[in-house]
Amino acid sequence: MSHESGARGPIVKAARLLALALPVVLLVLAVLVLPGYVPLVPRWIRRRVVEAVLRGLLAAYFGASFLAGPGMIFFGWRVLQGRKERRPRPWSARWLALGTACLVGLTMLEAGAAGWRAREHRMPRLPTTFAEASKPGESRIVVIGGSSALGHPYDPWLSVGQIVAWQLRNEVSDRRYSVEVLAKLGASLEDMHKILAGLKYKPDAMMIYSGHNEFTARFEEERDPWLDEEPRSAWLYPLYRASLHSAFCRMVYETISKNRLDGPPPRINRHHLIDPPQCSPSEAAEVLANFRRRLEAIVAYCERIGTLPILMIPPSNEGGLEPSRSVLPATASAADRRWVAATFEAARAAEAGDAARSETLYRAIIAREPGFAEAHFRLARLLEKARKYDEASRHYVLARDADGLPIRCTTVFQDVYREVAARHDCVLIDGPAVLRAASPHGILDDHMIQDAHHPTLTGATVLAEAVARAVRTRPELGPRRGDVLPLDPSQVARHFRMSPEKWAKVCERASTHYRRISGYRYDPAERLARAERYAEAIPKLLAGKPPEALGVTGLGVRRTQPN
Repeated sequence: MSHESGARGPIVKAARLLALALPVVLLVLAVLVLPGYVPLVPRWIRRRVVEAVLRGLLAAYFGASFLAGPGMIFFGWRVLQGRKERRPRPWSARWLALGTACLVGLTMLEAGAAGWRAREHRMPRLPTTFAEASKPGESRIVVIGGSSALGHPYDPWLSVGQIVAWQLRNEVSDRRYSVEVLAKLGASLEDMHKILAGLKYKPDAMMIYSGHNEFTARFEEERDPWLDEEPRSAWLYPLYRASLHSAFCRMVYETISKNRLDGPPPRINRHHLIDPPQCSPSEAAEVLANFRRRLEAIVAYCERIGTLPILMIPPSNEGGLEPSRSVLPATASAADRRWVAATFEAARAAEAGDAARSETLYRAIIAREPGFAEAHFRLARLLEKARKYDEASRHYVLARDADGLPIRCTTVFQDVYREVAARHDCVLIDGPAVLRAASPHGILDDHMIQDAHHPTLTGATVLAEAVARAVRTRPELGPRRGDVLPLDPSQVARHFRMSPEKWAKVCERASTHYRRISGYRYDPAERLARAERYAEAIPKLLAGKPPEALGVTGLGVRRTQPN
């Protein structure tokens, strides 16, 4: 018997070694072989597998957190009680050891996740010494931002920054003002922050005109996650809110979000009156925090190198553009959704024949669901027709801010500009307020904004005039200047040589923009009609007809008078 057992000993040892080595071998083989086959697996399968693994990690994290928190307290108490009673409790001691190990592991995991996120969103190292010096009698202005800062749809012929430099040159004839527009189509403030690392010279002033692309630069416009990141369960919701303080959980949420970015193309007519938001609550909070951090860093950098920061709060079309997505909170029940949809349809049907009843119904929706953007917008339209302009303007702004697909700079991002400006010596231009003051009835609409958020030539002229007035006494841009004379849009058009071909290109771009964003809504009719109106203007412009004579609001050089 002992002989047989001795003979089996080496076999048992070999089996144990094989059992230990086999998982390692399989793991190595998987690392070496599987990457070549992964691309052959359909993307939707890979996406689901990745998301399942990530959600499994979250479940494991919460389980380990329970062991490392309440579990350690409970089992620690059990072990202490056993010692007092002189009764060993080995299983409680084992669970306590496991909880301690979980605590150490979670600490290391959080540190690693925090490091990863810091590296992923790290601040660029910006230059403080420059090889290229400014010439005597020259002032250089740099403009950063997205397509609005670029001057779209008028780029490369003119932009707010280019008009400012031209006007400053007119005021101080013996000084040269140059402008470099570093802005790019679709760029976020983070993109611009990174571009500044390549500055070759010290600018005298830097215009920061960013805020429309903070979401669309990160998430696809047609992203349809129906996000379940924020749980609807009342007892899970506090756990979710607590997880937002965890670097690891935020890293997992971000990875899940990126995993969804290349999802299948949108289906036809997939949008509805009540739509999902473009991103989750934690993603929205992260985007805002990142914007605040970047703007603070850029302004502080300008102060450090002796550059005047000019902060331009980005204006957008409030009265002329419907919200892209109207959303309800995750806590809204199916009955709530049905009520909102039915009440909205009734209000919409009553608009033409019974405006008072329609207004009452829209106000009922807003009272019950104050974040429903479409109700704010339709109510504002009724109020504008009734000449209640101040209240209409307020509801237009509320509709913009509640839009579940933010392609326009919202109030919370505008407030970041104000907060940063209050802490630093810089020039702040409140773009929306400046353009409202120059708009009919104080409503910011097509008269000043060409489409969703790109200023018309008149709008760009008004903004440039506001900048020129604000910087006239700043020493960073040369000697003190006198009063800035009102700038006529027709002067701007002549100086920048706006030919019929250029006006036609503006219309082509505006038409393309409206067609592109028409698919964001459940009802694209109004945006498609605007696209068609711009398209119809193109041959008329090329035939020599003045842009002001085409009946397209905002097209041409007519300066509107506020009422």
